[in-house]
Amino acid sequence: MLFGCIYAPDFAVQAALRLNPALFLSQAAAVLDGPESLLKVIACNEQARSAGIAIGMTKLQAESCGEVLLENRNCEQEDAAQATLLDFGYRFSPRLESTAPGTLILDLAGSSRLLGQPENIGTNLLQSAQAHGFVVHVGIAANADAALHAARGFSGLTIIPPGKEASVLGCLPIKVLQPPEEINEVLAHWGINDFQLLASLPEVPLTERLGQEGLHLQRLARGETQRELVPAEPPLTFRESMELEEPVDLLEPLAFILNRLLEQVMHRLRERSLATDHVQLDFTLEVHQDRQLHADTATTSRTSQYQRTIKLPVPSQNAKMLLKLMQLDLSAHPPEAPVKKVAIEAFPARVRSVQAGLFQPLAPEPAKLEITLARLRAVVGAEDSLARSRVGFAQILDSHRPDSFEVLPSGFVVTPGDATRKICRLALRVFRPALAARVEMRAGRPATVSFERKRAKVERVAGPWRATGTWWDANDEWRRDEWDLYLNLDGAIALYRVFQDLRTGQWFVEGMYD
Repeated sequence: MLFGCIYAPDFAVQAALRLNPALFLSQAAAVLDGPESLLKVIACNEQARSAGIAIGMTKLQAESCGEVLLENRNCEQEDAAQATLLDFGYRFSPRLESTAPGTLILDLAGSSRLLGQPENIGTNLLQSAQAHGFVVHVGIAANADAALHAARGFSGLTIIPPGKEASVLGCLPIKVLQPPEEINEVLAHWGINDFQLLASLPEVPLTERLGQEGLHLQRLARGETQRELVPAEPPLTFRESMELEEPVDLLEPLAFILNRLLEQVMHRLRERSLATDHVQLDFTLEVHQDRQLHADTATTSRTSQYQRTIKLPVPSQNAKMLLKLMQLDLSAHPPEAPVKKVAIEAFPARVRSVQAGLFQPLAPEPAKLEITLARLRAVVGAEDSLARSRVGFAQILDSHRPDSFEVLPSGFVVTPGDATRKICRLALRVFRPALAARVEMRAGRPATVSFERKRAKVERVAGPWRATGTWWDANDEWRRDEWDLYLNLDGAIALYRVFQDLRTGQWFVEGMYD
């Protein structure tokens, strides 16, 4: 058996500074929690401890210790940071345990063939954590608890050979075991202050005085425990948030914050090989009643929520494209008050994989097309005075009027009588001129189609639809039967429009559906 542990020291501080990870190593920082009038320090980094900060200090006492960055605790940021740890932990093992905030234990059994020796695995874990903006310690051992205590007690990478747990862990202080307060006081009175001294105590007298809890702590100190991991459930929410110290009312600084949050969200999606086609943007606004025209009172203030949704035609992992769409959307629909808090949530979707033919004309990328449409809406407006879309996709109406069409905001249309159902209209790429073809019929339906020196088997058939026109003019009359065929071309399935000219009997391939 082989287990690895990832431990992020001062996790609450790292979660608060995750968007500025360099500050964790360069500046004294502490996290405060509690009521506004009784804020106390609940976590601090090594620089803050050197400056005199201690857990339990009030905000006023912490401010008197010099230049210390004080951050209010944000549970959403801690949850997002823990989810990020899980995301990159799943890259190394499908079975891991979320032991505590900032602590993961991975089951690395059988991973040597794929990931290499324990030294390579540990180095990759450290580098991956650093790429995600975390400072972590890594322990690798033959049992989960020994790996956990090695990560908590030693900095950097620690690898414990099988059977050497007691000797390697012996120098660690008792506080690494996190014993109950009453047991910790008893051990302090006995002069037991490290793992080695605790491991050397006789088991029976220790159990008589401290019970089974004391015996369990001794086995942990010896590295003798064996247990099963409690597998963590993969997080299904990809959400990042940031509470601002001062309200922001300009788009440029707001875009800077959105970019950093989007990069975090998209990085987590890429770790799971996922994309998103639906991003929700939530703002908490600072709205003062005395600035409102119809305010009932002039002394109170309140906060309100502002939400925007960005939908994409296809799933994407492109953070820059999403940021541009957000900027264009916010330029057209700006919030009515300064922004106090920003939250971005991406709804996961599978990555879209498309391989075009070597000799097929290139189509515009969906992401670039969506940005172009958003820019056009910003110039001409999304709708006219009759609430009709000005930018989108043209749809021909069922009418005899020439050039009768409407503009749809997207590639979806609502069917009459069903306002909730949406059907995607396929685009037909027309071949000009139509490609001459030879069709073999079986039971009155096409069975094989040959065109451009290729022979394709017909998998599915729809049709025929007979179309005629200008029957009163013998020189200009046209009559044909149209078919929609699923063709199997060398293992690739594609949908084609095929028709037969009823006057000549000749078959043609009119186009291919995108």
